[in-house]
Formats: sequence, C-alpha cells, structure tokens
Amino acid sequence: MTVMHLDGHVWTLGGQLPDGEGAFGLVHDVTDESGRAGVAKLVAKDPGAERELLVGDSLRASAIKNVVPVWDTGEYGDQWVIVMPKADKSLLAHMQAAPVPPAEAVAILTDIAVALSELAAADPAIVHRDLKPGNVLLLGDTWCLADFGIARYAEQTTAIDTRKYNLTRPYAAPEQWQMDRATPATDVYAFGVLAYELLAGARPFLGPDFRQQHLFEKAPTLSAGTPRLRTLIEECLYKPRAARPTAANIAARLAIAASEPVSPGSSKLATANAVESARLARSYAEVVRLADEEQNAAALFAVAEQSFDAIWSPLLTTIEADAPLAVIERDVRGQMVFVAQLRGGKIGVGKPIRAGSWQGPFKVIAYASIAVNQRPSRNGYEGRAHSLWFCDAQDEGRFAWFETAFMQGGFSGGFPGVNPFSQEPHSGGIAFSNVIGTMQLARPLVEVDRTNPTEFVDRWIGWFADAAGGSLTQPHTMPEQSAAGSYRT
Repeated sequence: MTVMHLDGHVWTLGGQLPDGEGAFGLVHDVTDESGRAGVAKLVAKDPGAERELLVGDSLRASAIKNVVPVWDTGEYGDQWVIVMPKADKSLLAHMQAAPVPPAEAVAILTDIAVALSELAAADPAIVHRDLKPGNVLLLGDTWCLADFGIARYAEQTTAIDTRKYNLTRPYAAPEQWQMDRATPATDVYAFGVLAYELLAGARPFLGPDFRQQHLFEKAPTLSAGTPRLRTLIEECLYKPRAARPTAANIAARLAIAASEPVSPGSSKLATANAVESARLARSYAEVVRLADEEQNAAALFAVAEQSFDAIWSPLLTTIEADAPLAVIERDVRGQMVFVAQLRGGKIGVGKPIRAGSWQGPFKVIAYASIAVNQRPSRNGYEGRAHSLWFCDAQDEGRFAWFETAFMQGGFSGGFPGVNPFSQEPHSGGIAFSNVIGTMQLARPLVEVDRTNPTEFVDRWIGWFADAAGGSLTQPHTMPEQSAAGSYRT
C-alpha cells in the first residue's frame, strides 16, 4: 500500500486510471484518511512541470464555478501531485456513446462558457491552452473544466519548458500553430471547435493537415442549431483572435442563442454578420498565408546561399590550381562571387539573389548565373551564360540548385552575341508556358551535383579554356538538348 503525505491530507494511492486523450502525467484513484475518494494526478518534475502545480494551487485557493476543484497538492518522490474529485465521465466519452441533442449541447456549452468566464474573472493570468472534450468532466449534474496540464500563468516564462509546443491538433488555435503567445482567446477558439463538434457530430477540421486548415481554411457552414447559435460558434472560430468573443460574452449570448423564433430584422442582421465573417476569414487567411510563405521563403533562401558555396568553390579552386596566371577578383561590386580572366577569356559566377514572383510550374527561391566570355568575339560570338535556379523543379518541396539556359524563340530577330543566355525567373517564365514566344529553353533543368560537381566544373573549365584561346564557338544546333521532362508541370 502506497501512502502520500501531501500539504493537506494523507492519501492512499490506488490503481492507475486509463490515460486521457493527450494528458500529461498519470492518474490514480486515491482515498484520504477519512475515506474520501478522489483521483491524484502525478506529474514528473520535468522543467516547467511546477507550473501545473502553481495552477493547481490557484484553483485550490479559489472556488471557481464549473472548474474541477483541487483538493490537495504536494510532492511525492520525484513527482508533483494534484488531488481532485473523481468525475462521473468525460465529455469525450459522453459524445462517443450517442449523439448529443441540440438542447443538451447548449446546456453543456453554457457550463463550459461559465467556467472560462469565471476563470478569467478569478485569475485572468491562467490560459488553459488545451480545451477539448477529454478535459471536460461531469461532476454531479454540471460539466466542469479540468486538466490544466499545459496551462500557463501569463506572468511566467513562455520558454519551451512551459510545454507551449504541446497541443491537441484538432482543437489548436491559429496562434498556437504560429507559436505565438496564448491568450484567453485561444481557449475561445478551442471552445468553438468543441461547440461545432457537439452540434454537427464532427469536428470542423478533420486533418490530416490541421495546421493548414486552422490557419487558412474556413470551417464548413453549420446546419444544426439556431441562426444565433451558429453565428456565435462561427465567431469563436475567427482566425484573428481579436475578433473572437470573450468567454463572458459567450455565456451571456448562449442563453438566448437557443431560443426561437428570431425576428426578421435579427435574422437579416445575422446573415449580414455571416457575410462579414466570411470576408474576415478570407482576408486573414490571405494575410497569414503570405506571412507564412514569406517566412518559409526566407529560410529557404538562407539554405540556397549556404549550399551555393559547393557550386562555385570547387570551380574557383580548379582555376587557381590549373591556371595560376589567371587574374581573379572576388566579390566584384557586391554582385559577383568571383571573376577570373586569362588572356581574352573571362569566367564569372554571380551571387544568389532572392527570387520574386513568377508564373511558372514550380517554385523558385533564388537565382544566380554563370558565364564565359571571350574578347575579341569570334564572328560576333561573345560567349555563353547559364541560369542557376534554387527551386523544386522536379519533386515538389525538394529544393536544390538546377542549371539551365535559354535561347531566342521563333519570333525573335536572330541570335544574340551571348548564346545560350541566362534569365531571371520573372523574365524567363514564358519559356515554361505552352505559348510560342520569343524565348525558349536551350537546355534542360539539371540538378547540380554538389557532392560531386566534377562534370559541372570540367564543362565550364573547358569553355573557359576555349575562351582564353579565342576558340569558343557557339552551339551548332539550338536547343542544345531537349528540355522535355526535365521539370514538373
């Protein structure tokens, strides 16, 4: 028999209960010296776990309506302990047993809204952050909010040891996916998901990409419940948290949301509000999408710059070893990685530049160029230049450096002095379209093998040598190689 001496009582530890959905810690049956039965939650003393005990102490000190009370707290070995009354069942089990009628759903939601409202009034510093059916328990005839396992105090650190990165994906608010600070509005969003699920019998977002859905997608329109109730739930699911109602506002509106009939004027106003809700959702989703894409593109561009060294560095090393008389300039005007000149030949590699928008079949993050020139030109031929694009040309989402080159199309006025030539993505998009234009691909998109760039280096060193001797000739046929199948469409 295991006995725990906590702050208020001596508890006898019983058997372990089944784990709750996504719960932290272990839950056991317990009884105190008077025979009172309850449950004890044991949480390992990991960094940040003491914050759960702080929340427990706060709930113990304040009798908060519709929140599972904390009877006792303390330590047992290497674990924090929180003792609470044993619930009859969870809302999760109740929902799984049978569909919940609309009138009962409103009563359940009212209990939860009152809990959130009372909690905010008693201690606005606490945010639950993991509201879901498994954390709503029936005590007597009241549904109560429980399990503050990842709740935090607003004044406490938001470092990783507060478990801020733990979330239940189907109920997590947009700001949680963006790793932003949780606020009471975060609980309101989860309340909206739970309310939707109670009425519709299914969650508004079914995954598997919950992040995409919670950040960008509008929940399917509810058909169950009264117009006022549907509008209230819709507002709880607003992506911008500042637009969501407060818990107190929800509790007040639930009392009238279930009543019918609704006056024609109120019905029209609710419809107008729904239209504005859709507009706000679309607007916010677009803002977040652009911000998310910008953040991702910035991170990928940093990778592009880092990986680019493996392309130009072996080329420059070979030139320095095989042509010690070559004049080499580095960081030319802040635009070129290096320029090397030997007699009348010149070779240069440009620095990676962040790509803007372009109309093409794949994503381009960065671009650069590599070129060989000869002076004087040979029969008007000055040299050649190729594009280097950091893109996912072949497999969506897998970015690498690809080499390609362009040529004048059938409607051009002839060949330029540099042939083939390089292009920036926003200028070269027409070459990837089905339109016969003034520009076409002269070479396929080929990934540069950064682990073994021998072929790439040898080819460009050979052209540089020809240019140095004045014998660099333009291709006999164009395109030099077919680009068909070298990129995804």
